[in-house]
Amino acid sequence: MPPIVSSMPKTGGPYADGLFDSLAEQGVLAERSDVVAAQFLERTLLGRPKARQSRIAQKYLVSDSAVAKRTIIVVDEALIRGDTSQAVTMMLLAAGAEAVHWAIGSPPIVAPHYYGMGIDTLDELAFWQALKRLPPELRAQSLRFHRMDPPALKIIESNIATAIQAATITYLPFRALVSILANRLEGIDLSPFTLEMPTPAGRQRADRNLKALLAALPVNPRLRSAS
Repeated sequence: MPPIVSSMPKTGGPYADGLFDSLAEQGVLAERSDVVAAQFLERTLLGRPKARQSRIAQKYLVSDSAVAKRTIIVVDEALIRGDTSQAVTMMLLAAGAEAVHWAIGSPPIVAPHYYGMGIDTLDELAFWQALKRLPPELRAQSLRFHRMDPPALKIIESNIATAIQAATITYLPFRALVSILANRLEGIDLSPFTLEMPTPAGRQRADRNLKALLAALPVNPRLRSAS
């Protein structure tokens, strides 16, 4: 049976429609059907981790009959911490989905947003959790952030996919985002993807956070995780 392309409620619709149309243009057979629903509108991005996880578990539900023995491609605008995507992935797998893939309509979010988004530290982002699990020799390329080469991005994608129990994750490359925006870049804050903050105070805060996190990185994460 063809894979199902499903959007996350309220945020993934345009991206799911675009992906479905692109697959059709390439001759890939797929079904466009939203199998993830939200039971209430309250945001789950803000708040303490335990409170967020509780709200996430209550907020989303999946259609068991629609996903059983199917491959699901979930599409969303961004993947920030990974707690929502992990919860939804586990719901879909528990409902009988054969595999869950994520297609993300933005590049990896590598920086907190100090201007009202409710993300204060690097460490809570899925990107940094993935980077911390990499051996030192693979970190340097990933630390180029939006300038990382495609193989480094694939490693980050694979690592995050494993963490949320998904089969794969595919991000929109930064170069593709810039190409899409073309001449409309003026006034757009790209700091979540670049760590290049638009204000002096933001730059100072990001620099402090970055230095503290890099200093705390394990020399050999494999040994640390095995201990």
